[in-house]
Amino acid sequence: MNILIDTNIFIPLEAISLSDIEPETHAINELYRKAKEIDYHIFLLDIQKKDVESDKNIERRAMRLLAFEKYELLENVKRTDLISATFPGVLEDTHDFIDVALLNAVCANAVSILVTNDEGIHRKAKKIGKEDVVYYLAEVLDFINNQLPKNLKVNAHPVIKSEKCYNLNVQDAFFDSLRADYRGIEFDNWFKEKCQNGHRDCLVIQDDNRLVGLCIYKFEKPCYEMTGNVLKICTFKLSVSGNKRGELLLRKLFDYSYASDVDWMYVTAYEKNYICQFFENFGFERYRKVKEDTGEFIFRKRMKPQPEDANTLSPLEYDIKFGPRYFYGGQDAFLVPVISSYHDMLFPDAIREHSLFPQLDYSASVSNAMRKAYLCKSNSNLVYPGAILFFYKSHGQGTVETCGIVERTARLRNPDAIVSITGRRTVYRQSEIEDMCKGGKDILVLLFRQVENFPKEIRFVDLQRQKLVSGVPQSITKLSKEAREWILQQRPF
Repeated sequence: MNILIDTNIFIPLEAISLSDIEPETHAINELYRKAKEIDYHIFLLDIQKKDVESDKNIERRAMRLLAFEKYELLENVKRTDLISATFPGVLEDTHDFIDVALLNAVCANAVSILVTNDEGIHRKAKKIGKEDVVYYLAEVLDFINNQLPKNLKVNAHPVIKSEKCYNLNVQDAFFDSLRADYRGIEFDNWFKEKCQNGHRDCLVIQDDNRLVGLCIYKFEKPCYEMTGNVLKICTFKLSVSGNKRGELLLRKLFDYSYASDVDWMYVTAYEKNYICQFFENFGFERYRKVKEDTGEFIFRKRMKPQPEDANTLSPLEYDIKFGPRYFYGGQDAFLVPVISSYHDMLFPDAIREHSLFPQLDYSASVSNAMRKAYLCKSNSNLVYPGAILFFYKSHGQGTVETCGIVERTARLRNPDAIVSITGRRTVYRQSEIEDMCKGGKDILVLLFRQVENFPKEIRFVDLQRQKLVSGVPQSITKLSKEAREWILQQRPF
């Protein structure tokens, strides 16, 4: 597989002095080393040299120009029609020109994945429908870790638990980037006085006893045109070594908000922070005003839909805005058979008795996610974005334990193309996808959002007794309206 890295990934990788070491340098080194272990190729674009040549530090510029030469280069990639139509007239001597050139390499299929932490590039990728193959550094690390042989995998078992802020060490290096954003000592003072002395609750993710994820939250009085019970996410921070853990944190916070009858949830973040797009992916909408004292953007999520929302939103828009608990419900539904072993990897928390904030142990980063992928050789063309998927676990008598909402469908036969759009979501290894593609038959790719699990497994024999299904499904099967409604009634809300 070919991976293209943005200059903001290359520069921390090629630190030439202690002062050049950035918070992400270690993670970028990890990306480079592990990619080589599994024979993935790291590329730079020839015109990225201009970014290096613009460095005013003569010694550093010279050293990085030398380092540039050790990478495989993409040269003279012709501009694609999509890029020309979407970004006409971009001047050569601008930063936008290089951004567009990086995206053009993806559009030309010269590489499978582009890695960048640049929010502007991610917004441009979304504009041209390429957001699935443009990864943040944290996401590509998750993906590559999943591809490593088991004996090479590290940090694969994050544990999440509820904690009090006074049990956290504010001097932990985990907080360094927060100190940088919030003027150092001011952040330390806020954390000690408001969070620790205020006995605030938080969710933490630990990996080998290291803090790698944190969410601090508290109830607030109605504000920013929000009414009822308002829950503020005070701090939401992840180490750079994994992004799906953010979805795990958010899942557990959603569980808490439902149990606490929350009407609104909100968070503030600087525009440069990748977390802005992360929250927007889960229904948080940017408020028209900014936070006056810090200049941060305010992102709000209304937790409970109103009847009129079903008339103004598509099923997928509805699910994004109000999911994971609430979804449209009136769209077509399908029964999707999944081999038991893959079901357990994809949905490790299905049918599990636990408290709101258990100590959960997941064996693969994709298990932490709310956004996942399913692959099969089905010939069905009936599934569409917004449709409901009921996953049938094919063991013994067979059960339905969880469901999802389709985000996107695709039919592909090239393994690299499949891996590039599913890498941050799937439990499959690349070798397994390559085996699946043998024979030249198209693979149906379903990108979906997981909805909450059923409180009690639905046995297939019960569906048969209700005369809602006939034989055991061997492939994706469309359900009748009556079957869809009966299954949905088994949800506890």
